[in-house]
Amino acid sequence: MALAARQIRPDLATRTLYNFVNLQFAYCLWGLVPGALTNEDSAFNGCSHAYLAGSKALLVQLQRSSSDPAEANQLAAGIQSDIQREDSGALICRNGVEPLNTAEIVFPEWSGIAVNPLLTLLAFIVFGTLAGLFLLNRSKGTREVAGSQ
Repeated sequence: MALAARQIRPDLATRTLYNFVNLQFAYCLWGLVPGALTNEDSAFNGCSHAYLAGSKALLVQLQRSSSDPAEANQLAAGIQSDIQREDSGALICRNGVEPLNTAEIVFPEWSGIAVNPLLTLLAFIVFGTLAGLFLLNRSKGTREVAGSQ
């Protein structure tokens, strides 16, 4: 993404892929969901694969269209080397074989969230933190009003 962002005059395909990857990353909650990629039963697995597929397509596009493809080629070679070193790098899960369509954002499967204990715990933590901050801010404002009278 940083490499694509540094392009001075990206072509339409590069801009489209760059925007898709940014949107997909946001819809996947910025990679904050534990096990989104490694757990095939995660509600965010398909979403994460779409993000990675878009990133890969963007890298390939940068190799083809960049005025200086050396950095894109070096990054692609490094990724390929890492995949070959990892035993699990060659495995493709069921969401990894879906074709990529940059006109269609892949949303998390919200119906699967309730049965995923890690996501449920994360939701409770986020909700509890937000509720606590709201109540703390509200009680602080009440004390300030009472103190000024």
